[in-house]
Amino acid sequence: MPSVIVSGSTGSIRSALDRIADIGRNPSAVLDAVGNSILNNTRRRMEQGVDPHGARWDSYAPLNPIYASSKEGPGILRGPDFSTTGLYRSLTKQARGNTLVWGSALPYARIHQLGGIIQPRNKRWLSFEMGGRLWHLDNVEIPARPYLGFTEEDRADLMGELEDYLDRAVRG
Repeated sequence: MPSVIVSGSTGSIRSALDRIADIGRNPSAVLDAVGNSILNNTRRRMEQGVDPHGARWDSYAPLNPIYASSKEGPGILRGPDFSTTGLYRSLTKQARGNTLVWGSALPYARIHQLGGIIQPRNKRWLSFEMGGRLWHLDNVEIPARPYLGFTEEDRADLMGELEDYLDRAVRG
Protein backbone atom coordinates (compact mmCIF):
# COMPACT_ATOMS: atom_id res chain seq x y z
CA MET A 1 0.00 0.00 0.00
CA PRO A 2 1.37 3.43 -0.87
CA SER A 3 1.99 5.74 2.08
CA VAL A 4 3.52 9.01 3.08
CA ILE A 5 5.52 9.45 6.21
CA VAL A 6 5.92 12.89 7.72
CA SER A 7 8.39 13.30 10.50
CA GLY A 8 9.56 16.23 12.48
CA SER A 9 8.86 18.18 15.59
CA THR A 10 5.25 18.52 16.69
CA GLY A 11 6.14 21.10 19.32
CA SER A 12 4.36 23.98 17.59
CA ILE A 13 1.21 21.88 17.16
CA ARG A 14 1.32 20.85 20.81
CA SER A 15 1.85 24.47 21.86
CA ALA A 16 -1.15 25.62 19.81
CA LEU A 17 -3.33 22.85 21.26
CA ASP A 18 -2.16 23.78 24.77
CA ARG A 19 -3.15 27.43 24.16
CA ILE A 20 -6.57 26.31 22.89
CA ALA A 21 -6.99 24.05 25.94
CA ASP A 22 -6.07 27.00 28.19
CA ILE A 23 -9.03 28.93 26.77
CA GLY A 24 -11.30 26.02 27.72
CA ARG A 25 -9.80 25.72 31.20
CA ASN A 26 -10.02 29.45 31.89
CA PRO A 27 -12.51 31.16 29.57
CA SER A 28 -12.73 34.32 31.70
CA ALA A 29 -10.83 36.48 29.17
CA VAL A 30 -13.21 35.46 26.37
CA LEU A 31 -16.23 35.94 28.63
CA ASP A 32 -14.98 39.34 29.76
CA ALA A 33 -14.69 40.48 26.13
CA VAL A 34 -18.15 39.06 25.35
CA GLY A 35 -19.50 40.85 28.43
CA ASN A 36 -18.42 44.19 26.98
CA SER A 37 -20.37 43.46 23.79
CA ILE A 38 -23.43 42.30 25.71
CA LEU A 39 -23.43 45.44 27.88
CA ASN A 40 -23.17 47.61 24.76
CA ASN A 41 -26.05 45.70 23.13
CA THR A 42 -28.15 46.02 26.31
CA ARG A 43 -27.50 49.76 26.56
CA ARG A 44 -28.39 50.27 22.91
CA ARG A 45 -31.71 48.48 23.45
CA MET A 46 -32.35 50.66 26.51
CA GLU A 47 -31.69 53.78 24.43
CA GLN A 48 -34.23 52.49 21.91
CA GLY A 49 -36.72 51.48 24.63
CA VAL A 50 -36.99 47.89 23.42
CA ASP A 51 -36.73 44.48 25.08
CA PRO A 52 -34.23 41.77 24.01
CA HIS A 53 -36.70 40.55 21.37
CA GLY A 54 -37.15 44.03 19.88
CA ALA A 55 -40.62 44.71 21.35
CA ARG A 56 -41.08 48.30 22.45
CA TRP A 57 -41.42 48.76 26.21
CA ASP A 58 -44.56 50.82 25.76
CA SER A 59 -46.20 47.78 24.14
CA TYR A 60 -46.17 46.15 27.61
CA ALA A 61 -48.10 49.05 29.10
CA PRO A 62 -48.15 52.75 28.20
CA LEU A 63 -46.90 55.25 30.74
CA ASN A 64 -49.47 56.57 33.17
CA PRO A 65 -50.73 59.77 31.44
CA ILE A 66 -50.30 61.85 34.61
CA TYR A 67 -46.73 60.62 35.00
CA ALA A 68 -46.03 61.07 31.28
CA SER A 69 -47.23 64.71 31.37
CA SER A 70 -44.64 65.70 33.97
CA LYS A 71 -41.84 63.28 33.06
CA GLU A 72 -38.52 64.86 32.17
CA GLY A 73 -35.85 63.02 30.22
CA PRO A 74 -35.77 59.32 29.39
CA GLY A 75 -36.67 58.15 32.91
CA ILE A 76 -35.35 56.08 35.77
CA LEU A 77 -34.22 53.21 33.57
CA ARG A 78 -31.96 55.35 31.46
CA GLY A 79 -31.11 58.34 33.65
CA PRO A 80 -31.45 61.97 32.59
CA ASP A 81 -28.71 61.77 29.96
CA PHE A 82 -28.01 58.03 29.57
CA SER A 83 -24.70 58.29 31.39
CA THR A 84 -24.70 59.60 34.93
CA THR A 85 -27.52 57.84 36.79
CA GLY A 86 -30.25 55.29 36.43
CA LEU A 87 -30.35 51.65 35.60
CA TYR A 88 -28.55 52.29 32.30
CA ARG A 89 -25.43 53.51 34.09
CA SER A 90 -25.53 50.79 36.76
CA LEU A 91 -25.12 47.85 34.36
CA THR A 92 -22.04 45.78 35.07
CA LYS A 93 -20.61 42.43 34.05
CA GLN A 94 -18.26 39.98 35.67
CA ALA A 95 -16.62 36.85 34.33
CA ARG A 96 -16.47 34.21 37.08
CA GLY A 97 -14.72 31.04 35.99
CA ASN A 98 -16.78 29.72 33.10
CA THR A 99 -19.77 31.99 33.78
CA LEU A 100 -20.60 35.51 32.65
CA VAL A 101 -22.93 37.48 34.92
CA TRP A 102 -24.36 40.84 33.91
CA GLY A 103 -27.03 43.08 35.28
CA SER A 104 -27.59 45.75 37.91
CA ALA A 105 -27.45 45.75 41.69
CA LEU A 106 -29.86 48.67 42.01
CA PRO A 107 -32.84 47.84 44.24
CA TYR A 108 -35.37 48.64 41.51
CA ALA A 109 -33.61 46.67 38.74
CA ARG A 110 -35.61 43.47 39.26
CA ILE A 111 -39.05 45.04 39.21
CA HIS A 112 -38.29 46.86 35.97
CA GLN A 113 -37.09 43.63 34.36
CA LEU A 114 -40.00 41.48 35.54
CA GLY A 115 -42.72 43.93 36.53
CA GLY A 116 -44.67 43.63 39.76
CA ILE A 117 -46.72 45.30 42.43
CA ILE A 118 -45.17 47.62 45.00
CA GLN A 119 -46.90 47.64 48.38
CA PRO A 120 -46.07 49.60 51.52
CA ARG A 121 -43.99 47.64 54.03
CA ASN A 122 -44.70 49.44 57.26
CA LYS A 123 -47.13 52.21 56.36
CA ARG A 124 -50.75 52.23 55.38
CA TRP A 125 -50.14 53.75 51.92
CA LEU A 126 -47.51 54.44 49.38
CA SER A 127 -47.20 58.22 49.18
CA PHE A 128 -45.62 60.04 46.27
CA GLU A 129 -46.04 63.13 44.14
CA MET A 130 -46.98 62.87 40.50
CA GLY A 131 -48.38 65.51 38.18
CA GLY A 132 -48.18 68.15 40.91
CA ARG A 133 -50.44 66.14 43.22
CA LEU A 134 -49.73 64.04 46.31
CA TRP A 135 -50.98 60.46 45.95
CA HIS A 136 -51.70 57.87 48.67
CA LEU A 137 -52.26 54.39 47.24
CA ASP A 138 -52.48 50.84 48.58
CA ASN A 139 -50.17 49.61 45.83
CA VAL A 140 -48.66 50.54 42.50
CA GLU A 141 -48.25 48.20 39.55
CA ILE A 142 -44.97 48.55 37.69
CA PRO A 143 -45.14 47.04 34.20
CA ALA A 144 -42.21 44.96 33.00
CA ARG A 145 -39.63 46.79 30.93
CA PRO A 146 -37.27 43.89 30.15
CA TYR A 147 -33.76 45.06 29.39
CA LEU A 148 -31.67 41.95 30.14
CA GLY A 149 -31.53 38.94 27.88
CA PHE A 150 -29.23 36.93 25.63
CA THR A 151 -30.09 37.71 22.02
CA GLU A 152 -29.02 36.34 18.65
CA GLU A 153 -26.78 39.40 18.35
CA ASP A 154 -25.17 38.49 21.68
CA ARG A 155 -24.72 34.90 20.46
CA ALA A 156 -23.03 36.15 17.28
CA ASP A 157 -20.74 38.38 19.37
CA LEU A 158 -19.88 35.41 21.58
CA MET A 159 -18.99 33.27 18.57
CA GLY A 160 -16.95 36.11 17.03
CA GLU A 161 -14.95 36.64 20.22
CA LEU A 162 -14.37 32.90 20.61
CA GLU A 163 -13.19 32.63 17.00
CA ASP A 164 -10.79 35.55 17.56
CA TYR A 165 -9.37 33.96 20.71
CA LEU A 166 -9.00 30.56 19.02
CA ASP A 167 -7.36 32.15 15.99
CA ARG A 168 -4.83 33.95 18.21
CA ALA A 169 -4.20 30.72 20.14
CA VAL A 170 -3.48 28.77 16.96
CA ARG A 171 -1.19 31.48 15.60
CA GLY A 172 0.65 31.81 18.89
